[in-house]
Amino acid sequence: MTSQLNAAPSRAVRLREALLGYGTFLAAARRTDPLPTLHDLACDWLLVEQLKIDVPAGTQLIHCDDPQRLCGPVLIGRQVIGRIEARRQHPFDDDDRALMSALGHIIGAALEYSSLQAQLNDWAGDMRTQDDTIDQLLAFGRAVISAPNEPLALAHQIATQVPAMLGGERASVLIMPTESFDQPVLILSDGTSPSPERTHEVANYGLSSLVMREQVPMIIDETDTDQRWIGLRLDQDETRTRCAMAAPLLWGSRSIGALTITTSESRLFNPKQLNLLELIACHTALAVQAANLEARLNATAASLGALATYLDNAVQELQQGNMAALAVVAAVTERLRTEQVALSSR
Repeated sequence: MTSQLNAAPSRAVRLREALLGYGTFLAAARRTDPLPTLHDLACDWLLVEQLKIDVPAGTQLIHCDDPQRLCGPVLIGRQVIGRIEARRQHPFDDDDRALMSALGHIIGAALEYSSLQAQLNDWAGDMRTQDDTIDQLLAFGRAVISAPNEPLALAHQIATQVPAMLGGERASVLIMPTESFDQPVLILSDGTSPSPERTHEVANYGLSSLVMREQVPMIIDETDTDQRWIGLRLDQDETRTRCAMAAPLLWGSRSIGALTITTSESRLFNPKQLNLLELIACHTALAVQAANLEARLNATAASLGALATYLDNAVQELQQGNMAALAVVAAVTERLRTEQVALSSR
């Protein structure tokens, strides 16, 4: 009888301490990684020094018969999501087993709360990203339509804006040869252009070359392990690249360039960012093609003006009886046919 009276206060004290400590478990669930704090709280709850929480439970037994070892499930409702194992020198009693049962439900509730909170944070972040993306795309569209009608100036403007839109550190725009220039052009996000040798290397052996051949956007999560990156025959520059993504600039079935963004962080980019990069690449391809056509139109207008001058001079010569001017007329006619064929092929 005396031992029972002495045991009752101990049980009451443990129950009171357990109830008072319940809120700390929920507070721990608000942490980014709640398990370390839940581990410490569970040690205090069960009065043990050795405790292990496994989530998921793995293949180990949930319950055990060792009197110095107490095991129990971590539960969300009736679903077992983990396992708790505690050890101490003196045997566990019925009170400990009752507390372990409650502890499994409390830790399960804390982990479920943490998971749901993480999902809510992700959704809130996605909503903010979508709002920011709309603003960025609007600003990008305004910049594109107000840019000079010259492909290099447009590429420069795009390259300098892309890192801020996608969160990368460095970006580049590669434009393949057009009527405006007969060599590929590479514009970096710092506003500079590499040497012609480096530009040819990127165009032929870099990530830009790969996405132009495949004609699909892609992410390189980790350059040290991704075989696509390892297989590139491209000497890396001084800046360490750990993660990259790129999208081709497509016009019809032709690759007219590529848009690339890189960072020194591993696994920075996600599929949503890749979709945004592809959307930017579509707008960029359209803008580059429009700039190319504008440049082609200006060149054609200048060429037609020169041909008109030649014809005027030839007509004056013919009016003065110089039949040799017919050769000039024939040459101008042939040049016009060549221009017409070139325009039809575009």
